[in-house]
Amino acid sequence: MQTSISFLSSAYSFEKTIELINASKADFIHVDVMDGLFVPNVTNFTKEKLELLRKSPKPKEVHLMTLHLKKYIDIFSLLNPEMLIYEFEATTNHLKVIRAIKEKKMKVGIAIGPLTDLELLVPFLNKIDLVLVMGVIPGSGGQEFLKETIDRVNRLYTLRKEKKLNFLISVDGGINDRTIQPIKEQLDRVVTGSYVCKSVNFQEQIEKLIQ
Repeated sequence: MQTSISFLSSAYSFEKTIELINASKADFIHVDVMDGLFVPNVTNFTKEKLELLRKSPKPKEVHLMTLHLKKYIDIFSLLNPEMLIYEFEATTNHLKVIRAIKEKKMKVGIAIGPLTDLELLVPFLNKIDLVLVMGVIPGSGGQEFLKETIDRVNRLYTLRKEKKLNFLISVDGGINDRTIQPIKEQLDRVVTGSYVCKSVNFQEQIEKLIQ
């Protein structure tokens, strides 16, 4: 199982957090982008922060919690992320968004909120690379893991097997070494934030998740 670390909620400065993630054995830096429209919160990226992320040796996945997807796809493709993830609920024209991401030579992920029927994803599962199951209401770090997420991950795992598809299954929100246990075997990747970034030892926390 791969690990992707979000710096959204950290005990350290932005620069120090990125340094510590890079020094760990995490597989990805998870870049959360919030616009104050799709979710109430806003992430403020200065040119300096974007440049630090762009130069980071750790692969990146960008998670857009935004409206105006084309604008943010264009901006954050400049970080050269391996994958760009957008929120299912942010558009009704998924084929157009998927095409726009692929045209930028990035893999495509779709995040789906806790209140959205998973079955709505089915027509797009053969066109994307990853599904990010949200274990909290999108928008802020440090929330409690929603127990309903367990059934949603299991359903997605079953769908993938039934339809013989190859998309990765990831989960984001409220993840720690306890909440991950019921879904550990079904996951290909996990996103975690404060569990790692508010600790004194990033690598130790990551190892607790994956061991």
